[in-house]
Amino acid sequence: MSDPANYEAWYRTPRGAWIAEREFALMMALLQPQIPATLVDVGAGTGQFSRRFATAGLSVTALDPAPAMLDYARTRGAGRAYVLGTAQALPFRDRAFDYASAVTSLCFVPEPEQALSELWRISRRGVILGLLNRHSLLHWQKAERGGYRGAHWDTVDAVRRWSDSLRGVGDCRMGTAVFLPGGGPLSRAVERIAPQRLPWGGFLGVCLLKNVA
Repeated sequence: MSDPANYEAWYRTPRGAWIAEREFALMMALLQPQIPATLVDVGAGTGQFSRRFATAGLSVTALDPAPAMLDYARTRGAGRAYVLGTAQALPFRDRAFDYASAVTSLCFVPEPEQALSELWRISRRGVILGLLNRHSLLHWQKAERGGYRGAHWDTVDAVRRWSDSLRGVGDCRMGTAVFLPGGGPLSRAVERIAPQRLPWGGFLGVCLLKNVA
């Protein structure tokens, strides 16, 4: 596990800040959460996205298996509660939160389907996922390198199989972002014109909403 301060420092680089902004914008466009609402951020790490969800008006609980990451997130005010736990066995009752999120954390979980089942169990309205897209330039450049070592890369077809295993899915929304991961002027220009429905961005956003009728 990376040192929390070093991990967070990447998000303060021009490239890291741009990528995080694009990823979060995609997730919010897919989720369109009803505010006010509660959300548990599973695999919150340093709280980078927990803070963003909180700023958007959600009441956030940050969960992570690494005490050092949670301690760092707490110092940055990433949520209203901080819980030590794993995605495969979440320490919450059924339907404890309106929403559950997992932003690239399932990419490092050995049993992502089990983790998704747990996210689904504890949410009332739905789940938002941020995944690494196998069909992307990012995969070609970064798979098994640096911080991506050991990560698994997912596909739209695999995610559809996951969603088919869940009961009560009312809507499944997907999109991608970060088509050119360099973060320079060309990357930003492409991002402005490329539709999120194109399947080739390095970041695969998946929103699964429950049928509440």
